Amino acid sequence: MKVTIIGTLPPIKGISPYCTELLMALSKRVEVEFIGFKSIYPDFLYPGGTTFRDEKYEMPEIGNTSIRNILAWYNPLSWLWAGLTVRGDIVHAQWWAHPLAPVFFVTLFIAKLGGKKIIITVHNVQPHEKNRINTFLNNIVLRLGDSFIAHGGKNRESLSQIYNINQDEIAVIHHGILTPVTVRGITKEDARKFLNISSIKKVLLFFGNLRDYKGLDILLKAVMQIVKESENVILLIAGQSWEDWSKYQKIIDENKLEQYIIKKLDFIPPSEVEYYFSASDLVILPYKYFDSQSGVGALALPFKKPMVVTNVGGLSDFVKDKRAIAEPNDPQDLAEVVIEVFRDETLLLKLAKDSEELLEELNWDKIGEETIKMYDKFCLRR
Repeated sequence: MKVTIIGTLPPIKGISPYCTELLMALSKRVEVEFIGFKSIYPDFLYPGGTTFRDEKYEMPEIGNTSIRNILAWYNPLSWLWAGLTVRGDIVHAQWWAHPLAPVFFVTLFIAKLGGKKIIITVHNVQPHEKNRINTFLNNIVLRLGDSFIAHGGKNRESLSQIYNINQDEIAVIHHGILTPVTVRGITKEDARKFLNISSIKKVLLFFGNLRDYKGLDILLKAVMQIVKESENVILLIAGQSWEDWSKYQKIIDENKLEQYIIKKLDFIPPSEVEYYFSASDLVILPYKYFDSQSGVGALALPFKKPMVVTNVGGLSDFVKDKRAIAEPNDPQDLAEVVIEVFRDETLLLKLAKDSEELLEELNWDKIGEETIKMYDKFCLRR
């Protein structure tokens, strides 16, 4: 069996960490062709740029693989060529961004005309910014799929209901852990020195691109309640802002929260990611709505960090204790959950242990095995 994967690899941002891990896992078992992007979006669609530069990051060597980074958002001929020259028996598309709908539609349509079987991993069941146009673009790409992968049971149900896809055609394969660089074992003490954070503080971490659906405003309002319980808590915000920061700054200013906030409003290069997680005591995913699985959650697991999440999409898959799950869009409930976790040292340690167990359950060898089984089952059924 030969498989063609369509996605992104470094230095393109996109979903490159996920694709890199998947490619390494699958290439141990089958021959893989990777068709990637050399240019993914016009820069105005992606604040902070579409590529990253990090002199300390090295793309791992991957055997049993051919890589062709030939797709360009501005060149329809590259889409046609990719579809015409697909070499795999199965085309496994990583679908996550509606601006790329024309690229994926043309490439997959041509491949399908050539008799290729199409599997689509649906990273975002609905676009993060919901509107009819984005849902329509999602729909025209998904119509080309013969079978699908969702990252959780809730996502599978949503995918079936929204796009009228038979659940028998949707496999659930969880999002594997993400390790942008080798975990070096940076201590909390050294991480806090690097970030200039006091060793006596309790640090909440909000990590990743700042977008409305991720609920930073909800978290800031929760912090208002949390610091009344303990003034020793600070919120570390690390990530590129995709929207006007002023609405968040307004909450900070109006509620006199500045002393409790540390901001790094920029892209965090892979070689620095570990400092932010190692410095934290608790990772918070306060998303308002989400029909997907979180790359940030997958990124937190290698650092064995306890997490508090909201009950949307597949976020609950990252915790094993319901006491770490808050209701979405509810600052009071989120605050109460965080306060309870910090009050109960046993619970905090348990959540860290749960993350360590999930690290093993979501390792890429298992993800690779499950994906190959899905390919085999799919080929037999067809």
